[in-house]
Amino acid sequence: MRLSAEIISQSEQRTNPLGEREILIRGLSIPSIEHLAVTRDLFDAIDLTDNLITKITNFPKLNRLSSLSFAGNVVDSVDGMNLKKNVPNLKNLILVGN
Repeated sequence: MRLSAEIISQSEQRTNPLGEREILIRGLSIPSIEHLAVTRDLFDAIDLTDNLITKITNFPKLNRLSSLSFAGNVVDSVDGMNLKKNVPNLKNLILVGN
């Protein structure tokens, strides 16, 4: 399943136990990162656990974002330059189970 603007807008949004605004895009067999600009930089955390993502790249400018979870994917590469440029406040990058 592709990560579309519609899927993002229908995904669960909540305040997580750390008090962060979080969007849950879990377990949808998403193969790649796309359309995250639709979030309009409203979230502190994005949970992309249990998908099929292989590359962490293609992030739009998301200044508020500080936590990303890619646990349970098949990540084999991380575009550090893209994250440094477009997600400057990233503090937590979870890659468990890749």
